[in-house]
Amino acid sequence: MLELILKLDEYIFRLINSNLNSSYLNPVFIFFHDCHKNLLFILPLLCLWFFFIIKDKKQRLSLILLIPLSIIITDQFGSYIKDFELRQRPYMSIDKKDINLLVEVAIKDNGDYKKTSSSQKSFPSNHSANIWVIALIIAYLYPNTKGYFLFLAIMVSISRVYIGVHYPIDIIAGAIIGVLISLLLIKLDQKLIR
Repeated sequence: MLELILKLDEYIFRLINSNLNSSYLNPVFIFFHDCHKNLLFILPLLCLWFFFIIKDKKQRLSLILLIPLSIIITDQFGSYIKDFELRQRPYMSIDKKDINLLVEVAIKDNGDYKKTSSSQKSFPSNHSANIWVIALIIAYLYPNTKGYFLFLAIMVSISRVYIGVHYPIDIIAGAIIGVLISLLLIKLDQKLIR
């Protein structure tokens, strides 16, 4: 059964990474891969977060606590699982000619990809976990933004497969972690903060 799941996972990976690949989509998914490092993306979000902390007295404490807590807990939990090195990244196990790797990774002198701590830690996707927990916490606090943030979570998750650094199961597991932690934090918010 596990073998069948892994074959299906690799098939879907190849479908997204190679078959859907286009020069028009590449910059879009590269942006979503690295949006957390892009000041033009992060700065407005931080400004909005501070704006709502100041303006929205009803949600203030929830905003101050839930957003940072959700990121810290999710990232640490995902990193803990990654430390078991359950799976190599796709570019380490799929032949170079069969993968569309759109990001730079460490390379040996002979051109092969270098084994690094990151290359051994594909499962789960922390990007996926983090974006899903943030999207669901914000959708909980501001239901009218749900569509935007769910779209963002889907795009960031798919970008991980599209650029060649995660398998679909990695992003699904990350999304599940994000959803579960968001549900836990929402319950805590409803019982303790509200």
